[in-house]
Amino acid sequence: MTARLRLASAEVLLASWPDLHGDWTTVVHPTLHEAIGLHTALSVATDALHLANHLASR
Repeated sequence: MTARLRLASAEVLLASWPDLHGDWTTVVHPTLHEAIGLHTALSVATDALHLANHLASR
């Protein structure tokens, strides 16, 4: 099992579980939850950077 994140410019490997068998949801779900949290944090940071640049250009 491999989890990848496709971005506009690249594909990022999030995690790989080469020997994962059976019910994998309890292993994979936390990784997906972390990826969603990372996306949210990056979105907030991007918005803050845009705002700071806008305020600095005044």
